[in-house]
Amino acid sequence: MCNINDLILKTMLGEKSNNIFTNFWEHNFGKTFEAWGNAGGVEEANSLQWDAIFNWFGFFIILLAVFVFLLSRTKVIEKISKHLLLCSSIVWFLGVFIYIVGFYHSQVNGLSVVPRAIISSFKMFLASHDLARIPKYLLYDSSYMVAFSLLHFTATFISFVFIFRMIGYKIKSSLRIIIHRYFFAKNKVVHLFWGINEASCLLAEDISVKKKTETIIFIDIDEDSEENSQKKVSLSHIMNSMTIKKSEIYRLDEVKALVDHCYYGPAGIKNSKREDIFRILQLRNIGAIVKKSKKSYFYFLSDDEAKNIAGALNLQQDDKLIAMTYNKPEIYVHARRDANNEIFDHYSQYDDNAKRMKIKIVDSAYLSVVALKQNDKALPVNCVKINKDTRVVESSFNAMIIGFGSTGLEAFKFLYEYSTFIDKDLKRIPFKCFAIDEKMNKIEGVVREKMPSISEDELSLINTSVDSEEFWTKISSQINDLNYIVITLNNDEIGLSLAVNLFKYALRKRTDSENILKILLRCYDNNNEKRMIEVASNLNKSIDNTNIEIILFGKEKDLYRCDTILSDAILEQAKKFHKVYKNSDLDADELWEKSFGKDEIKRLMNDNQKPMSRYHAIFDINRRIAQNISNSMHCRTKMILMGFDSKKSSQRLETYYNHANSREPKSIDYKCNEKDKQLLLNMAIVEHERWIASHKLMGFIDCSDDDCIQKRHKCLRPWEDLNEEKQSYDCDVVDTTIKIEYREQRYHKETKVGAKWGNNVVC
Repeated sequence: MCNINDLILKTMLGEKSNNIFTNFWEHNFGKTFEAWGNAGGVEEANSLQWDAIFNWFGFFIILLAVFVFLLSRTKVIEKISKHLLLCSSIVWFLGVFIYIVGFYHSQVNGLSVVPRAIISSFKMFLASHDLARIPKYLLYDSSYMVAFSLLHFTATFISFVFIFRMIGYKIKSSLRIIIHRYFFAKNKVVHLFWGINEASCLLAEDISVKKKTETIIFIDIDEDSEENSQKKVSLSHIMNSMTIKKSEIYRLDEVKALVDHCYYGPAGIKNSKREDIFRILQLRNIGAIVKKSKKSYFYFLSDDEAKNIAGALNLQQDDKLIAMTYNKPEIYVHARRDANNEIFDHYSQYDDNAKRMKIKIVDSAYLSVVALKQNDKALPVNCVKINKDTRVVESSFNAMIIGFGSTGLEAFKFLYEYSTFIDKDLKRIPFKCFAIDEKMNKIEGVVREKMPSISEDELSLINTSVDSEEFWTKISSQINDLNYIVITLNNDEIGLSLAVNLFKYALRKRTDSENILKILLRCYDNNNEKRMIEVASNLNKSIDNTNIEIILFGKEKDLYRCDTILSDAILEQAKKFHKVYKNSDLDADELWEKSFGKDEIKRLMNDNQKPMSRYHAIFDINRRIAQNISNSMHCRTKMILMGFDSKKSSQRLETYYNHANSREPKSIDYKCNEKDKQLLLNMAIVEHERWIASHKLMGFIDCSDDDCIQKRHKCLRPWEDLNEEKQSYDCDVVDTTIKIEYREQRYHKETKVGAKWGNNVVC
């Protein structure tokens, strides 16, 4: 009789079957088929038959599990990754149970089995086992061994998922970087972020949307410090180099960023020679990508200003980067735009050293207040009473700033300059600001020294906290007169709570229902934005017929955008204003370079009458640049003040456009009726007061002569004390504002019907 077992073996494995497979088949299934061939072994056949069915069923289940895993391996890994602790705990408990069964027999104490089983169960996750301690009869028990094998496989797989979650992203990123270096890097625009934080991610997300073809690279820095650069690499360094936050991984994947790692950033390099920083930091692939690029931008956007600047300066001295001629990188540094960083002025056009890379300051405090200047609702002109006939202001302006740090100081500068309105006597309306900070004693002297022309009546500095009795006493005495409250406490929770309390307090205590109050609250953390918007919106909408409003500003997603940092819409707007002001046929960029570029700074340094040092020449250039920026951003305030803030005023605007063109250069005589002429002259006086305010904020004082070094200027005096030529400069600014607004409105109107205003548009 033909041996069924031999027949099946030959069919499945061929004549030259491997002995291992033959033995496996013989042991598990061979006896069953042999029993079926014997007529007398019915009971044995039944027993072996069930054993074989179990083996076949287990084999089928394993094949099915493998098939399902291959079809949906991403989802399986993701599910296990999300519930890693739960999965590992279940497998560990089952492992303890399976080892207790394996270790226990009648000759051992049950209490001694459990600790051994616990230890052996932990070994499963290290791809190890204690099979040698299990009795031989269980090794031949198919049920036990299937469960044993599946548990060990699952434990090892969970360990793999854990390790992959830690270093898988870095491995994948390394491969992507190498591929990009050799196949896709040439002539690309590269954005390289040193460090991963919220600001960097927000800017990268905006770049990925607006500049889809450009390459985004993140360098994950372990600890960007000089101390760490001198330490040996520790286990924590290795773990940090392998891991990255899961939330950050999702965001970096969304922007298709390349990610590399270094133990310390450029700030930690102490070598005197900087032959190749990318080589020193072991970022050779990233360095190669930068050198192959068409243009590259480096970003240091962490909150540590000193390390940002140190890293930027080290890169600026890199010999390899200096050697790049046509694609020299630009470096953006998050820091304050103060006296310490004047050398890195954001709008500098004067660097005549072609070897050096430009370093540009990204000041979040300054940018957050710039956003207020661009928000019509937040402008001081909307907080005062304006005479509709003469367009002079019939009320004072009173403000309070709570938290006088970097943002609070920028807010004061904004309010002091943008609240320069004139009354019926053509004098500046009264201005009063209360600045409150619990650390005011430490900064009061510096504030007064920097702005000596601003009196204590205009700026009152108060040292107290927001929960003190003194604070609420001051609020109680001033709440009826306040037009503007700015809250910049660097703490969203306390700031929001204070804004709500002040809103409710003002509703109860204010008796002048016509007096407008704006409560400006800065949002520091992007995660708190939705909540703060919801609270402010509910309060603003829930109470009708009130002149009290909460306005959020400084949201990170509004600050870190291409238009704000890279394109620099503020600077571009200033260039266009300057072009119209000069009435030049030159291109806006060309005229700007001619007015404020390296040739102009050389002219100031070599002036025959009063030559300047390079430092003071740069300061004077920056002062003039700042005035163009202020003039362009003040356009909305002038338009609202003149009543040109609605579509119904377009015909009246055209009339004033003609008036602006009727005046002769260096003259203040407009060829128009007396009413319109007086309004235009009133706006010129407002502009002069704004100019005075801006120079007081820079520390200038009134004097009989001009001296940039000592910050003296002879025009810091009433408008009527100036000669006509000096007065005409203020008229030029007003006329430029009207021309820009008129041409912009005309452009928008004519483009709707297909006309082409094209090259003449200035805004």
